[in-house]
Amino acid sequence: MTSADNTPEFNRFGPWIDEVRTVDELPRLYRGAGIDPSAYRRVLKVPRDIEGRNTHPTMHLYDYLLAVNEETFTVLARRDEAYYTVHVPLDRISAIVDSVRLLNGRLTVHTVDGPVVTVVYNASASAPIRELMFLLRRWYLPESLPVAAEPPRGPAPTLDIADTGLLTDYERLIAEEPGMRLVNIAGRQVVNPLNRPDRLRGGQWPTTLHASITVADHREVQIIHRRDWFTGNGDKLSLARSVLPKARITDIRVTPHQRYANVHVLTIQAGATRLEFPLAAGPLVEASLAGDTVSI
Repeated sequence: MTSADNTPEFNRFGPWIDEVRTVDELPRLYRGAGIDPSAYRRVLKVPRDIEGRNTHPTMHLYDYLLAVNEETFTVLARRDEAYYTVHVPLDRISAIVDSVRLLNGRLTVHTVDGPVVTVVYNASASAPIRELMFLLRRWYLPESLPVAAEPPRGPAPTLDIADTGLLTDYERLIAEEPGMRLVNIAGRQVVNPLNRPDRLRGGQWPTTLHASITVADHREVQIIHRRDWFTGNGDKLSLARSVLPKARITDIRVTPHQRYANVHVLTIQAGATRLEFPLAAGPLVEASLAGDTVSI
């Protein structure tokens, strides 16, 4: 293949997520969508998960175009040789969940009306996704809530050494948002099924409930956890963060898990969005066991 066969898009292609600043930088597939980057606060193009040696100039090389303006998060997603468009009003966002496992990244945006948008990306270039999350949060958070005083710092939380990654993410979060307070911390543990046949199988193939850290302020609840809550082996590689704006939350409760003994489920409802977070210990479980109303 000669250089004359190449295109600027092909020559610039790589696993990283790039910001799009001009119309000329838009991927060829999305140029008819009417997106003018100058009219948006941020436009990102997310590449296909494909090795460079398997690409060629005639291919559509980007799976997503993400655009945020004053009111809407717009996602253009490739489907073979075409694409579909999803518009998410910022004031309808009920939760944002970002998770990575090795190079597999996944950003999911939930809405109070029910529709969910998921963007899969190469986690070797996750910084633009973190910046996108901050931008989405900045524009959906209500400005009318009172500013809470910075809470006093208690002892630093501790977890099993296998969950150092969760603690590192917690420290980063607290450094960036010092108004957050620690609400709950639950370490990993092997769980016992309530059903006797499952307990017999569990003796040979134990199941682990992974650790989590819950923090909150007057604006949000944030939960740091693994991508999968229950696994048949350890998980030191994945990291996830679920962010829920308090203004969208309609119900919070902690109830016993229906399958595992001594495990509870923190359920947060935000309109049509229902997210569940299994917990093995911590103040939220203690409050539930004491019959107290759960408050975050």
